[in-house]
Amino acid sequence: MTAWSPILLPESKTAARARDAIKAITQAVTDYELSAPEKRRELSYQAALLYGYLAVIHNDLEWADRAVESLNLAIDQAAQQPGSLGLFGGLTGLGWTVEHLSALLRQVTAPADDEQASDLEASEIEEEEDLNADIDALTLGSLKRTSIYDLISGLVGFGIYFLERWPKPTAVQGIRAVFDRLENLAEHTNQGITWLTGTEFLPDWQIKQAPKGYYNLGVAHGIPGIIHFLAQISTTTAVEPERSHRLLEGAVTWVIAQQRPWGARSRFPAWVVPGEEPSDSRLAWCYGDLGILAVLLQAARRAGRKDWQAFAHDLLDHCLAWPPDDGDVGDAPLCHGAAGVAHIFNRIYQSEGDPRCRDAAVFWLERALAMRKPETGVGGFSALTRPDPEGPVIWEANPAFLDGSIGIALALLAALSPVEPNWDRQLLLSEKHLQDDSK
Repeated sequence: MTAWSPILLPESKTAARARDAIKAITQAVTDYELSAPEKRRELSYQAALLYGYLAVIHNDLEWADRAVESLNLAIDQAAQQPGSLGLFGGLTGLGWTVEHLSALLRQVTAPADDEQASDLEASEIEEEEDLNADIDALTLGSLKRTSIYDLISGLVGFGIYFLERWPKPTAVQGIRAVFDRLENLAEHTNQGITWLTGTEFLPDWQIKQAPKGYYNLGVAHGIPGIIHFLAQISTTTAVEPERSHRLLEGAVTWVIAQQRPWGARSRFPAWVVPGEEPSDSRLAWCYGDLGILAVLLQAARRAGRKDWQAFAHDLLDHCLAWPPDDGDVGDAPLCHGAAGVAHIFNRIYQSEGDPRCRDAAVFWLERALAMRKPETGVGGFSALTRPDPEGPVIWEANPAFLDGSIGIALALLAALSPVEPNWDRQLLLSEKHLQDDSK
C-alpha cells in the first residue's frame, strides 16, 4: 500500500464518537492554552501540531492561523527560558515542530475570493532567516558531552530532529555527529552491538533493580530507537555506508538475540539486567513487542533483509494474538495506551496491507473511546500515572502529545482522514523521505 486511507467508515458510530472526542479535546486544549500561556511552552507547540493537522485535513486557514499563533507563543517563551534540548519537552522538540509545520501548512489553501486568505503570510511563523539555526548550534555544541542515547532526551532524539531538518548543511553535520557519538558509545558483544544505560541516567527505584545499569529495549529510551536512526541514515550519504550498515546489523542482531523463550507473554523484556532473569513487558509503544515490531519492519524494508522481515512478521503474529486484557493497557494515550496501540496497528496496516492490522486498529480505537468520560480530564480522557513506582496509581488531566489527550486526538484523526499522519515520525513509526535515498 502507498497512500494513506481512513480505517473508520464515515457513517459508522465509531467515527461519530471519534469526531466528538476530537472536538472536545481540541476545545479543552485551547482552554488550557488560554488559562496560563506563560507556563505552557511545551503544550503550545504540541497544540500547534494538532491545529496544523486539523488545518490540512479541513483545508482551513483559521486552524492554520491558530497553529502559527501557538507555535509563535512557544518560540517566544523558549527565547525567554530555553530549558532542555530533549526532543520531548525541550528545544529540539520545538525545533522539530517548527520544521514539520513549516512544510505541512504549505498544503493549506483558500478560495481566491476569500478576503481573509493570505497564504499564511500575514501570520507566518515568527522567525529570522532560520529560527532553528540557534537550536542547531546549541545541539551541535552539546553532542560531544552527551552520553544518554535515547529518543526522549538524548542522541536519538537529536538525530530525529536533524533528520527532519535534512538536507540543510547543519542537519547533515548533526546526523554525522550523532552517529559518531553512538559509534563511540557502542559495546561489541558476542550477541551483537548494544548500548548500556548507566546508573547516572536511572531513577533510584531502577538503580535498586540494576545497580550497574541495564540494556534498554524500549523505543522511548532504548536500543530500538538507535536502530530506527541507523536504518534511516543507512541509505544516505551522511555517513559512510559500511559504518552505518555495520552498526545497524550489529544492533538488530543483538535485539533479536534478546527474545524470550517460546510461550512467554511477551517476546521481549523491557530491559536486560546482566545476571538477572528478564521479565514480561507490556503491549505498548514505549516498551514491549509492539514498539520493537514497528521499528524492525521499517529497518527490514530499508535494508532489504528478508530474514529481518520474516522475524518481524512472526512478531506481528504474536502481537495480533495478544489477549487484549493481558496487555497492561489501562488508559488511552499514545505512549502506553489504547490509542497508541491502535495507531501502531494502523500504521502497520497502511504499510503492509494486512487486514488483521486494520481490524486490530479499529478494536483498540473503540477501546480507547470507551475509556472516555465526558466532562472529565481533557476532552473526556484522563491519564494513569504513578509518581512513586511503589505508590498508588492516580488519574490526572493531561493535555500532552505523548501521554495525554493531544496524542489521542491525532490518532483519531489518522483513523478518519486520508492525510498521512507524519507527526508519528517523532515516535519512530514512520520515516522522512530523504533526497539522496538510493532505494
